[in-house]
Amino acid sequence: MSREDIHTVPSQAELERADPQGFVLQVAPGQGIRVTLAGVYPEVAMNERYECYSFVLSLPEGVALPSQVYRLFGPEQQAWLLLLTPVMPGADGRPLLEAVIHREKAAQQ
Repeated sequence: MSREDIHTVPSQAELERADPQGFVLQVAPGQGIRVTLAGVYPEVAMNERYECYSFVLSLPEGVALPSQVYRLFGPEQQAWLLLLTPVMPGADGRPLLEAVIHREKAAQQ
């Protein structure tokens, strides 16, 4: 994997504009599963230079994944390496993974 293969961490605005159905999570080399963006939530940044937010991905029913770094592909073929952690299941019972992002605003684009 080269540096060109990895996009910067997604901005909160980028995720809020994205098609929630357009994400694929790589779970093994050459193997991905479709996931749904279940929500994007503002969090508290350490100061004005930073943005902080979390987002939750809904997994297919019956799929349980551990906390680890995954490659997430966005609706426009973006590729991000992100630490995703399981949280309580959603209201529909489907498993959820959460990422918490804290980054400098200047690094957005």
